[in-house]
Amino acid sequence: MTDSTKGGAIATVPELLAHALAMETEAAERYGELAVQMETHRKTAVAAIFRRLEAAEKKHLGEITHLCRNVELPHYAPWDFKWNGVESPEAIDTGRVHYQLSVREAILLAYEHERKAAEFYTGVANSAQAADVKALARQFAAEEQEHIGWLEAWLSQCGPGDAIATEDPDPPLGQE
Repeated sequence: MTDSTKGGAIATVPELLAHALAMETEAAERYGELAVQMETHRKTAVAAIFRRLEAAEKKHLGEITHLCRNVELPHYAPWDFKWNGVESPEAIDTGRVHYQLSVREAILLAYEHERKAAEFYTGVANSAQAADVKALARQFAAEEQEHIGWLEAWLSQCGPGDAIATEDPDPPLGQE
């Protein structure tokens, strides 16, 4: 496994909670945005996947918010978070989403980012010195593994039609 953090290890529970809060907020918001986009294009099956993941992320966000009560969290500028990339590992790159996204493609995109989130938390657990940081990071990694399990199960239930992007009877025209 490669190092999943930049800028040094996460050393304290407040640092880990700040990262988790940002990651889960961004993931819940992104899944919600993607669901709206898919609903707009009448991709109800794909939208349903994103809605289920949005609900799971909101639940996880509520649990993390509860853990944050009475904890003074450090403030991070968006570029100072200790994950690789501009966005959190769990946020799907909107540039990889298109209006003809198939169910299978949606599941695979979500799977990739849930795996990145699990790897991030595992990397924190492996590099942390403090026992409480290790334990909480492992707990968060396990929760991401649960999401991965759901996605694997959904993927195994995909039929041949779920891998096909829908035909667009009126595709957008290029502007030159």
